[in-house]
Amino acid sequence: MVDFFALAAARHSVRRYSPHVEIGDGDLKRIFDAVVLSPSSFNIQPWQFVVIRNQARKIELRQLSFGQAQVEEAAAVVLICGRLDAYADAERIYRDTDAATRDKYLPMILGAYKDQPAQQREEAIRCGSLAAMSLMYAAKAIGWDSGPMIGFDVTKVGALLQLDANTVPVMMVVIGKALRGEQPPRGYRRPVAEVVRLESLAGERLC
Repeated sequence: MVDFFALAAARHSVRRYSPHVEIGDGDLKRIFDAVVLSPSSFNIQPWQFVVIRNQARKIELRQLSFGQAQVEEAAAVVLICGRLDAYADAERIYRDTDAATRDKYLPMILGAYKDQPAQQREEAIRCGSLAAMSLMYAAKAIGWDSGPMIGFDVTKVGALLQLDANTVPVMMVVIGKALRGEQPPRGYRRPVAEVVRLESLAGERLC
């Protein structure tokens, strides 16, 4: 079993990739088998993923991503999306649960999201972000490097990849093999004692 703490220490965002490296369906399936286990509010799983491996399409995406080289060089670009209407799947998601559970949660889900566009969007982005982190850890666990990106034209990328009105881009994650000698060391990380307080924001630091 992979040591998660070693994995977390080894993973870092990669910006330059060895070109002409390909990632097959088998590795993608292994990665996404882990990704779909990510947590989501009410288990509505509002994520959707578009994987781009075609070189011509990656070149188009690079043009819509401020010319960032990793979009073209990486083996795959994953557009992580959130579905605004995911709550509508609640009955299907809960169909195998007992009646008491369905009677409790289905009205809560509709009350939280139906006719609530701001909440729909917040949940889509929040859950999509959790899935993105799972994706990067899963990729690293089987030997792939990755990097998250928000620097792209959301509207034009959505049009290029044929997103519908109920699907919003959350971020892109590029996956590939790091180009040797081109990766800077991990950037500065704020220490735990600076970012963690106990019991309240005015509480003691965790040292």
